[in-house]
Amino acid sequence: MCAMNLWVVNAAAFTQQFCRFTAEQIGVEPVLSDLRIASGRIRSSSVVFTLTRNMCDCSTLIGGRNDAPARDEVAAEAWLDWLRTLPAHVPHVSRVAVLRAWSPEEDSVVPAQARGIQISELDEDVLRDIRDDGLLTIDYPRVD
Repeated sequence: MCAMNLWVVNAAAFTQQFCRFTAEQIGVEPVLSDLRIASGRIRSSSVVFTLTRNMCDCSTLIGGRNDAPARDEVAAEAWLDWLRTLPAHVPHVSRVAVLRAWSPEEDSVVPAQARGIQISELDEDVLRDIRDDGLLTIDYPRVD
């Protein structure tokens, strides 16, 4: 039994530029997932991926509550910088979501709870507080 953080971005934003920027910022390249998130907050056309550095996400800061991330995991500032600067480096990003799934067994994961915030509300405590089977959606201001 392990935790897996499923990340989601709109399909138009999931480009080589997105993958390159993500790898540069947090040291992990996105890996496409066959899993889907069954939530009205996630469009069916969105891309689901993982950013797992080790075998699972049990030792990551995301959903880690008060536990320190493992020594080789991504630091809080790297996660926050990546999420905050994403729209400046990758076109078409309107929302990023993360679901902390506990040993997902189905093709489609249904969140037990969901929370939506604006990027201006994001801080380390928000990332740490994502509960098992909890979905966090992070919205960016629209650029017209």
